[in-house]
Amino acid sequence: MSDAPASPRPVALVTGAAIRVGRAIAVALCEAGYRVWLHHHRSEVEARALHAALSATEGAPLPLVAADLLDEGSRRALMTTVLDPAGPAGGRLDLLVNNAASFERGAFTARDDHDLRRVLELNLVAPLSLARAAASALVPREGSIVNILDVAAVHPWPEYLDHCTAKAGLLAATRGLAVELAPVRVNGVAPGTVAWPPGLDDPARRQAIVDAIPLGRIGTPADVADAVLFLARSRHVTGQILAVDGGRLAAAGGQRP
Repeated sequence: MSDAPASPRPVALVTGAAIRVGRAIAVALCEAGYRVWLHHHRSEVEARALHAALSATEGAPLPLVAADLLDEGSRRALMTTVLDPAGPAGGRLDLLVNNAASFERGAFTARDDHDLRRVLELNLVAPLSLARAAASALVPREGSIVNILDVAAVHPWPEYLDHCTAKAGLLAATRGLAVELAPVRVNGVAPGTVAWPPGLDDPARRQAIVDAIPLGRIGTPADVADAVLFLARSRHVTGQILAVDGGRLAAAGGQRP
C-alpha cells in the first residue's frame, strides 16, 4: 500500500515539453490547474529553465523526466516513473500529450531505411507505446490522449515523406485508439505552420505561405496549446482531428483531417 497522497489536481504527461509547441502546451496545462510531468531528451537546459519558471507559480509542475523515446527500454522506464503509486503524483494520470517528434528534411531517394525507421519510431511507434502503457491509468479516470499530428498527414510536403508517412499513421491510430481505448478519449491536433522551419529564410517564400492562409498569419505554439486544452476538457469528443492551420488546408482544397 502506498503512503503517497492521491493528487488533488489532474495530472498530465507532455512529451517534448521543453521547447516550442511542447513548452506552450505544458505552460497552458499548468495554468489550467494540471500537474504536469515535463518530459525532455536533449533539451535539458531548456527543460530546467521551464521547470524553474513554472515552479515559481501556483501551477508548479511535477519533476522533470528524461527519456530517449527512440529506445523501448527508456520509454518503459519513463512510464514506470510516471505511474509509480509511490511517486509524487500517486500514480495518477489524466492526460497524455504525445508531442515529441522529429521533422527531418530530405529527398526520398537520398534517404535510407535507417532514416525511415528512426522517423517512424519517434513519430509513430513511441506515441503508441506510451498510449498502451498509460491506458491502465487513464481508463478508470476516463482520461484523455491528445496526439500532436500535422496537416501534412493528409497533404504531404515534398522532401518530408518520412515525416508525413509517420504522421499519417498516427492520424489513423488516433481514430482507432478512440474506439479501442474508450472510455479514454483520444483526439489529435494537426497544426499547420506554427514556426518557421530551419532553412526557410527567404522572405518571398515566407510571404507566399502567409498569403495562402485565410487568417493572414502563421500560427503560434500557443494556438496549438489552446486546441490541446479544448480537447482535454471536451468530455464527449473523441476520435477527432482538429486542424490548427488558419484555414490553409481548406483554402487549398485539401482533404479534411
